Parts: sequence; structure tokens; C-alpha cells
Amino acid sequence: MVLAVLPLFITAGLGAPVYTVGLVEGIADGASAAIKVWSGWYSDRVGWRKYLAVGGYGATGLGFTLLLAVTSWPQVLVSRAFAWIGRGLRQPIRSAMLAGSVEKKHLGKAFGLHEALDTAGALIGPAIAFALLATNHGFRTVFAVAVIPAVLAVTFFAFLTRDPRRGRRAAKPPEFKLPRPFWRFLVPVAVFGTGNFATAFFTVRVVQMLRPELSVPAATAAAVGFYLAHNAVGTAVSFPAGWLADRAGKAPVLASAYATFALACVVGALGHGWFAVGLLALLVGAQEPVVPSIENSLAGMLIEERRLGSAYGMLNGVNGAGDLASSVAAGLLWIASPVATMAFGAVLCAGGSAILWAWRGQLSRSSVGQT
Repeated sequence: MVLAVLPLFITAGLGAPVYTVGLVEGIADGASAAIKVWSGWYSDRVGWRKYLAVGGYGATGLGFTLLLAVTSWPQVLVSRAFAWIGRGLRQPIRSAMLAGSVEKKHLGKAFGLHEALDTAGALIGPAIAFALLATNHGFRTVFAVAVIPAVLAVTFFAFLTRDPRRGRRAAKPPEFKLPRPFWRFLVPVAVFGTGNFATAFFTVRVVQMLRPELSVPAATAAAVGFYLAHNAVGTAVSFPAGWLADRAGKAPVLASAYATFALACVVGALGHGWFAVGLLALLVGAQEPVVPSIENSLAGMLIEERRLGSAYGMLNGVNGAGDLASSVAAGLLWIASPVATMAFGAVLCAGGSAILWAWRGQLSRSSVGQT
């Protein structure tokens, strides 16, 4: 609910320029990246990692609740960064708990199902948010209503999830020593992540792609439709993509998802009109949940269970650093031309796809086992 309207709140509600969207997104992702590396490493050494994740969910909810009081975009930056620090605390632990709860041969489906449900939330929540805005409620009403699912998320994770380690940790905590195939895997992840700018830029671009045929309110409504449409596509494709990755190989499916984002950038740079907007929604939706789910499942194949927290912390840290670089770069390039932003994303994401495709065989042979 919050992330769907935040770019509009910053630009339309607070009157800030578009480049501040990239700045807010980038700094929040950078703060989250640093916390993820520590959180993952530390979670492998304590028996109470689940409660650290619960605290992360609570911090995210509190950070977004602070938006009720902000009056300027720098205050939004602080609120967003605090929320994403909470995300950094919880994310590696949640991924490690999930990976430790299923056999490795089912990791694609497990993370695919997780991303499908996550993306369904990113469809239902924004639908509620935009319905509130359409019925003359303000942005702050959306932020207030969003407190409800925030509280439910903390409560459900605290009382319904089960840590497969059952509160125990190894007598001798594992060293922070990850295998070479995992570090090799992080190379295409980093290249892709540096070009994988925030989806908010596509949402803003859609408005431009439909002008001057539509008025500003109509184009804005179309951008809302784009946001909902690409999340609907993501909800539909995430689990089938995970199922396919378990059978056809995770690296080829992930390389295809990277290439799909590059193609979306090409459409965003050159496209115009309704057909281009529809194609853009299809391409963005087809890759957005697939990338994190297959990255997580492929990482789980390369790492033994007792080091999963450290591995997911490093994976998420690299992705967060890439998000920082890509969002800030995309925002600055946008000042020169939106086409420059799209070209930047297309080149780097295609490069990441090519590297991963070239190394797919080596990564497939480096699995630590099937149980």
C-alpha cells in the first residue's frame, strides 16, 4: 500500500522533483544492504534468529507509520530508510528459514510460492490504496490504513512461523567462509542489480508514454493500472517459474528473467501509446518476482544449511548495494533524459544475463546436495 503511492506522494503530494524518488529509494536500499550482511552472519550464530526477524518486521511497520507525520521529502527519506533497515534485519533470516524447511530439489517452488504471495500482497494492497485515493481520501489515510497489515505481519510471523533449527545453534558457530561457486554467482547478480532500477521509474515513465493523448489525471490513472497489471502478471508467473526452475535449471530461468528486464527497458525507452504500456506491464511483471525467487533458490543450492544466513545476508547485501547504485544513477540520468535511464538499465541487465548464461553449467554442477 505504501510503496505504491510513495512516488506520487513525494512528487505530487510534497512537490519534490522526480530525481528525489531515486534518492529516497537508493539510500533506503543502501541502508538495508549493510544491515542484511550483518543480520545474515549473526543469525547463523544465535538460536533466537526468528525473534530478530520479528523485530525487523516491527521496524518496517514503524518506519512506514512515521509517514503520517512527514511534511518534506527529506523526512520521507528518514522514514523509508528506517523501514528498510527493518527489512534488512528480517530478510536473510526469513530466506534461511524457508530454505531450511524444504528439500533442495523443491527450492524453486518454495521461493516461487513465497514470491507469488508477496506479489499478491503488492496487488491487493495498492488496489486498496488507489481505491482510497479515488474516493477523495488523502495519502495519509492510505498510510494509516497500512498500519493494519503491518501489525498482522508482525503478529503472524511471531506466532505462526517455525524455525527449522528449533532454537538451536551449532556448538561451534560456522566461519564466514562461503564457497567459490557462490561468489561466482554473485558476479552476474551484482551486474544485473546495478542496472535493475526501481519499478517506480517505469510507473512515472508510463505517464509520459501516454501524453499528450491523455490529460494528466487520465494518464495518472493509467499509471495506477500499470502498477496493478504488472503485479497481477507477477502473481500468476512466480510459482510456475519456480516449478520450471526446479526442472529445467535455475540458472537458465534466472538468465531469462534478467534478459526480460533488459527488454522492458527497451520498450520503456522506445515505446509509446497503449500497446507499449501493456507490453511493458507484461515484461515488468514477468520478471519482477521471478528474479528474487530464483536468486534465492539458486543460492540455497550452493550453500550448506548452517551457513544459509550468511549466504542470504551477502546475497541481499549485494542486491541492496545494486539497488542503491541503480536507483541513484537512474534518478540522475533521468534529469538528462528518461531514455538514458532506460538505456542504462538495458545494457547492464543484458550483461548480467549473458554472464549468468555462460556460467550456467558450472553453477548447476556446484550444488551441495539434494537434501
